[in-house]
Amino acid sequence: MSKLKHKIFFIGVLALGFFFGEYSDYFTKFFADTKIEVVTVSNDADAANVNFNDAPHFNNFNDLSAYLKQCKKNLRTNIPVVLTNGFSPNLKELIENVACWNLKCTTYKNGSNTTPTIYEITNYPGERVAYAYLHNDTSFLSNEEKKLYKVAVQIVKDAKNFSAGHSSPALYQELYIHDKITERVNYFTERNPKSMARFQSAIGALIDGRANCQGYSDAFYMLATMCHMNVDKIAGHAGNEAHMWNVVNFGDNRSYFVDVTWDDASYTFSDTGEHSGHIYFNAPSAVMTTHKWKYAPANLQRNPDGRYFYCTKEFTNSKGKYFGAYLKTPQDALKYIAKRIANGWNMSWVCSTTYDKKYSDPQVAIKYLTQNLLPNIYGWYGGVSLNLATRGNFMFFTVEAKRG
Repeated sequence: MSKLKHKIFFIGVLALGFFFGEYSDYFTKFFADTKIEVVTVSNDADAANVNFNDAPHFNNFNDLSAYLKQCKKNLRTNIPVVLTNGFSPNLKELIENVACWNLKCTTYKNGSNTTPTIYEITNYPGERVAYAYLHNDTSFLSNEEKKLYKVAVQIVKDAKNFSAGHSSPALYQELYIHDKITERVNYFTERNPKSMARFQSAIGALIDGRANCQGYSDAFYMLATMCHMNVDKIAGHAGNEAHMWNVVNFGDNRSYFVDVTWDDASYTFSDTGEHSGHIYFNAPSAVMTTHKWKYAPANLQRNPDGRYFYCTKEFTNSKGKYFGAYLKTPQDALKYIAKRIANGWNMSWVCSTTYDKKYSDPQVAIKYLTQNLLPNIYGWYGGVSLNLATRGNFMFFTVEAKRG
């Protein structure tokens, strides 16, 4: 996945002593190639040693892909089906929708409009570890997957401890998992690996500490599934490159996107280094202006609600310690940030729901904050770093402050 990179530096002015800040809106992160293999056999399907009489029949893409997804969750790797009414799915779209690393399709031509077919799927290691955990059976895991299992079990235990006593434990577990992945993983990729590379899976993410988007999404899928969340992977495009991220559903017919890859190290402050954001934490489709997908998950949330990082009621319950805030205008957002800084907070995450061209210039925003609000209203002077990202009509402010 490609990201066009922008850098904005905030330079010290007057007595405020701004820290240098760097904003990277787009950076290079892409999906390493998956594999598709097609085999056509022009003889009787009996040669496959499969009883296709018991195989499910499909005549449309959605039903077939939903079935293959369920088979993938259950680690079924050899899946016989019968395609009817001349239905012949696009395999590139199928592997993207099912979000598997490898898809081998063997079809048996029999001269009719029904096509006996066997799909062979290669599961990601994180999918296998999650299944092993839920079924209390590690006997089929490889040695590397057993190492991953041990790491994953500890993270899940820690996530549950972190969420204890909160009114929305699943949300806190999800936040812990998201932030633990960004803490442990550095982005890495290479093009065209000959077989599934470690960096393409949760093994690379959580054991080696380096992964591409497949590794990030595999790790999030694994850990969230082990916390009994309804989570899946979705493949599409971001920044004009193929990309993989996650979708979560909390059981009330609302689905949200989570993209840990794009949240990881999404901006840099020169005083404190790289930081990870939360723009893509339970993000609705209205925020996902950087991403494209062909097959949307069921009941995808259109606009931010109480599960989006910046809108959750947990912000109030945790006194702003863990989640962000959500205000109507950028002026309101900056006023709120100034108040937090004056009250001793060193970090603030705030979203404005209204785009304002004037304040889309980060230098205008930080000037209003540091030369107007902080000194004139609160008598506060010190160092401030500001990161500003715009997604559609939404403006996201992340501010770090240190009193002078």
